[in-house]
Amino acid sequence: MPKVGYASLVETLRLRVSPPARPAFVDTSVNRRVDTADRILFPTGVALADTPLGHLEFALRHEGIDLAIIASALPAIGAAPIVERLRQSPNGEYIRRAAFLWEWLGGSALDAGVSVAGSYVDLFDAGEYVVADHSLRAPAWRVNNNALGTAFFCPTVRRSVCPAPGWLDSMMARAGELTESSRHSGLYDRAIQYLYLSETRSSFAIEHEAPSASKEERFVQILRRSGDVSVISEDSLVAIQNAVVRDDFSREASYRTRQNWLEDRLGRIAFLPHPVHGLRETMAGWEAFVNDRERGIDPLVKAACGAFGFVHLHPFMDGNGRLHRFMIHHLLAQSGLIPGGMVIPVSAVIMKHIPEYRDVLDAFSAPVTRLWNYRRTDEEPVIIEAPGAASYRFFDASREVAFLGRMITEAVEQEIPRELAWLTGYDRALERIEAAFDLPARDIGKLIRMIAGNNGQLAKGKRKQFAYLPDDVLEGIEAMVRESFGE
Repeated sequence: MPKVGYASLVETLRLRVSPPARPAFVDTSVNRRVDTADRILFPTGVALADTPLGHLEFALRHEGIDLAIIASALPAIGAAPIVERLRQSPNGEYIRRAAFLWEWLGGSALDAGVSVAGSYVDLFDAGEYVVADHSLRAPAWRVNNNALGTAFFCPTVRRSVCPAPGWLDSMMARAGELTESSRHSGLYDRAIQYLYLSETRSSFAIEHEAPSASKEERFVQILRRSGDVSVISEDSLVAIQNAVVRDDFSREASYRTRQNWLEDRLGRIAFLPHPVHGLRETMAGWEAFVNDRERGIDPLVKAACGAFGFVHLHPFMDGNGRLHRFMIHHLLAQSGLIPGGMVIPVSAVIMKHIPEYRDVLDAFSAPVTRLWNYRRTDEEPVIIEAPGAASYRFFDASREVAFLGRMITEAVEQEIPRELAWLTGYDRALERIEAAFDLPARDIGKLIRMIAGNNGQLAKGKRKQFAYLPDDVLEGIEAMVRESFGE
């Protein structure tokens, strides 16, 4: 079966870019378009000019927008065929989109000498993709640029993965109601602090790190001020990176100027992030995306694309994971939907879904890493040929948006109520034990945490820490803890 559209462009032009998730083929066995889970089939009579530009027009008509392939293919196609096609059909909507994309992605004007008179067309189909509420008009080609980002960073998101409009508003309102209810019981301040502490420890635990008390407190304060950072910039990110990395030697003064990579447990290269060449331009596009307040981008989409986009780019040698999760909080806070002073414990929930989280990260990292040509050495990989920036700047973030939506839902519907219930149970147990026994406060706190964390019983290995207490006292304390957390 011959490939058509984007798959044909990748193959015939030998593009170093991730192929389409569902390649298109002409198949003699079908008499109409057939969509399967892993491919799209077209009948032999489908209208198609068998040229690179013809395949691009075909893809724009039938396969949607794949900016990474388009950005890589256009320089190989060249301006001349686009100009010639425009002169043949100046009002054709797909060639107008191609002309706009040439100028937008390539930064150079097309001197076609034609006058376009057709109606304005949207770059992205709003029925298929999440788009910016406020599009930018390109009058030369009568195209509405409703893309989410810029020519240097622009994820795409399928509308089918997004919750209904207003979903995040209602979720954040529910989170506010939950924590506000704790104000009446005197738990509010402790509940908020507990959520921040839980989120901080979880964010470090995802990286298999146990922070010192001072580093833990610094990250808590960073999270508390996440919404206060008016503009995300290289300088502001450097300051946060310096505060969260493991040691002084890992602190950066700027975005990286050398290639980094991640290894799996067997020492094999698992991910080669954005090549150094073009990284600063890509980060400028990313910064424009996360700082934008005018285009009207769905806040869940913006948080997922901005935060996961950051970790996909990996602009520092160390600390990218924690900064990525910080960006989730920053962008949610910037939406104005989170009640003041509150944090949504997303990392705490991610800790419960590490395999799923890794799958989301691997779905991006594995395909782009296959685009590199390198040789492994004992110290670092020797890069023979690196791909361009396109697959890092333009990626389908549908999986990332869906994942973050699920994590926020679980955080609000399960994690926050669970943590508030734990604090309530702790206070009940503390009050009862203090009333019954004259014990040091520190020992009571340890006993409650150990018993509550072990299904209402003190583990045998822990009993020696409290050898001064008779068995009947320990059994009484266990019963009080069970009752307190069971109510």
